[in-house]
Amino acid sequence: MPEPRYNVVYRGKLLPGVDISVVKSKLMATFPLSEKQVEVILKGTRVVLKKNTDEATAKRLGMALKRVGMDIVLTKSPAVTDTDSSGSSMAVRSEEKEIGQDPGKEKAEGNEVGMPADTVSKETDTMWKPSEIPFEFIGSGREYFKIWIVNIVLSIVTLGIYSAWAKVRRKQYLYGNTRLQGAAFEYLADPVKILKGRIIIIGFILLSSAITYFMPASQVIFTLVFVAAFPWVIVRTLMFNARNSAIRNIRFGFKGRVKDAALVYLWWPIVAVFTLGAIFPYVYYRQKKFIVENSTYGATRFVFTATSREYYRLFMSAVIPLVVGILAVVAAGFLFAPLSGLVMVALYLYLFAFYSVRTTNLLYNTSSIAHNQFRADMKIMPYLILVLTNSLATALTLGLFLPWAIIRTLRYRLNHLTFLADEDPEKFVAGEEEQVSALGEEVGDLFDFDIGL
Repeated sequence: MPEPRYNVVYRGKLLPGVDISVVKSKLMATFPLSEKQVEVILKGTRVVLKKNTDEATAKRLGMALKRVGMDIVLTKSPAVTDTDSSGSSMAVRSEEKEIGQDPGKEKAEGNEVGMPADTVSKETDTMWKPSEIPFEFIGSGREYFKIWIVNIVLSIVTLGIYSAWAKVRRKQYLYGNTRLQGAAFEYLADPVKILKGRIIIIGFILLSSAITYFMPASQVIFTLVFVAAFPWVIVRTLMFNARNSAIRNIRFGFKGRVKDAALVYLWWPIVAVFTLGAIFPYVYYRQKKFIVENSTYGATRFVFTATSREYYRLFMSAVIPLVVGILAVVAAGFLFAPLSGLVMVALYLYLFAFYSVRTTNLLYNTSSIAHNQFRADMKIMPYLILVLTNSLATALTLGLFLPWAIIRTLRYRLNHLTFLADEDPEKFVAGEEEQVSALGEEVGDLFDFDIGL
């Protein structure tokens, strides 16, 4: 039986959250295509980008195009043949156009029997769609409230010592109730290491405060020491949190280097100050890129395909709402002074929801691992309503509603996050288990700690 052959088909639309101008530039950078060819492809409603190729090649090309931002599907090449009256065989060809194909060649190789592209079997149309696996959260505000209130009481009674154990209990509950295809995430941190990290930081602050009290000039030295150590602290913290997070018995990891952290968390922020914030979107982009591309699941790194242009476009898109909001605040101040305060709060909440939704969607929609992608589709107005109701309820209950607010927010975020599996997740996990076993379990060292709350 001959090996099946496949077509790589663009379905006339882009993946969610992808900008067409970015797709155009990535296509021309990745493939030997002119701007005119790219425009013809993206205007099509259904275009074959590669005909009659083997499965491995089709999948590689398909994933490359999906990383560019195109909605791609594989279809089996038609194997139907007709025999004319003289007994000769005539192959049936599709009208679908192949990427980069010469127009004259396209006309010469047109469909000999007028078979439209839509007649390709719809069953084969779904043979290589990524499996859409939604994230789930099954926790409740009531359960989380019990953990939250006990954590607060014990942390106060123990003068903050229990806060390390409180963090572990809190994260274990949130992780354990987050599911992907039935499997729960795990938080495996040792609270003693968290406590150790906090003691180191508190000890440094107390020591520097005591010395600078008697020697004020030493404040400059301690400040420089803290600034110099800051990238190292960030890397160790990210490493600790990743290593102690797992799903299906495979841990996450972080491979970032201190010198790279210094670049994105010290050098570029300093440069941003001297540009009056003009390059802040670029700084934000570099920090996200640093975190994603140095994160691993098992032995496989995550991939980040966003561009600085996308982040500039995201931040600049809020300029008009910001200007309108400021004008509304000024106008409200002239009409009724207390009203300007309410308008200012509304503007802040809108901008908070706007950036939270847009940055989260962009982050996940441009992240992948081993050709498996993510899709985030949060909406601004529903999230704004969620933030507003959470804020009001928390204020009216003097903070007691906070656990419910956390659970509601986490549930909304996860309900709008999907894992697009290019292969059977069980096979991917099995492959990671083999790689991790071959490489050996990485163990923590003396400086393995976390300072987060």
